[in-house]
Amino acid sequence: MTRRCLPAAVLTALLVLPAPAAAAPETGTRPAGDWTHVDGDAGRTGYQPVTGGLHPANAGRLHDGWRVAGAPHGTLVAAGGALYLPASERGSVRILKLDARTGREMPFGVRAEQWLGRPAAVDGTIVTVASDAPGRDELRAYSPTGALRWRAPMPGDAPADDLAVHDGLVFAGGGFECRYLCAYTRLRAYRLSDGTLAWEQDVVGDVQYEAPAVAGGTLVWPMRDANGASVVALDAATGSPRWGAHASTLGVQELIVADRAVYAVEGGSLCARSVEGGGRRWCRDDLDHVSVALAPQRADARDTPAVLYAGGGTTIRALDPADGGVLWSAPVDGTPQTITAGGGLVFAQLWSPRETRIAVLDVSDGRRLADRLLSREGIFGAVVPAYGRLFAVDPYESILALKPHHP
Repeated sequence: MTRRCLPAAVLTALLVLPAPAAAAPETGTRPAGDWTHVDGDAGRTGYQPVTGGLHPANAGRLHDGWRVAGAPHGTLVAAGGALYLPASERGSVRILKLDARTGREMPFGVRAEQWLGRPAAVDGTIVTVASDAPGRDELRAYSPTGALRWRAPMPGDAPADDLAVHDGLVFAGGGFECRYLCAYTRLRAYRLSDGTLAWEQDVVGDVQYEAPAVAGGTLVWPMRDANGASVVALDAATGSPRWGAHASTLGVQELIVADRAVYAVEGGSLCARSVEGGGRRWCRDDLDHVSVALAPQRADARDTPAVLYAGGGTTIRALDPADGGVLWSAPVDGTPQTITAGGGLVFAQLWSPRETRIAVLDVSDGRRLADRLLSREGIFGAVVPAYGRLFAVDPYESILALKPHHP
């Protein structure tokens, strides 16, 4: 298999403005406080609108709630008060299901002989790419108890294992067995209800390990070809191409899509593009970038984005979405690798060759509220705020739940 990899240390940048200390509970079919995708939602924003009471007033009192040892793959999703994360075990891979409050393992029973990709948990369905043998890749959907709901073969030699779920569709990409780069990639949308194919579209370039992002009816995907990296946008409902734009000869490391703009780390630059036509609005190439996330200016208005940027080796910065200008800059003890935001807070895993730390900052001014050691291994994984706790994955070692002391 050519597309099996763990999250790599990539360039990082984040997008967000100061959010209020507490957000109102969500309504609708999605339970309040869920973290449905590896980056929070289908737009890959890294934003948590409902932190369950975790806010600047108590974030400085975080302490260990529980820790579960194991071999997690560095990522997790949260749904219905449970955590789901792939983990290696005795020559195979399974998805662990843990009670978010206690860390107790819950019955799930989902396994694969070779690979389970990054899951998504949407509308009571857990979706993942699974492989039991070379050339036998499938998209599979399970109930929250682990019952198989449907499975759909993924034609092609090398399906990508990251996906997005939005508006009743599951978006997954796949290429063909290539020595270097593929000439084109086949993008597909499957119906979440039964796994039937809604549409497929061939796009010039190689999807490689990159993940899709979708919001406001626009599906955006990074591609690579002989000329470098490009960003391709399609109609999410039909697969019809909308635009394509050359990004960088060095690749697109991270990408977010919102209703009004696309934000991407393009080579060494952080760029904002128009979601309508792909034209660049601004780029910053004077800062090192590590990760990208996007949050609204106010918790009750997701259409007012602002940017929180992380980079510069040992610095986290907040940027103005209008022009990329720096709003604040905060030094931290390590390179920010994984960053998320919510409840008026910024959460980051900070990497150094000898250790990984967890930092919590106030989004209003970058003031550091908490900082603690996670691991001596120098490996980083997911940081997920949900259900009033902060969950951090130490790849191949454990998952830790932090919760605030109450006065």
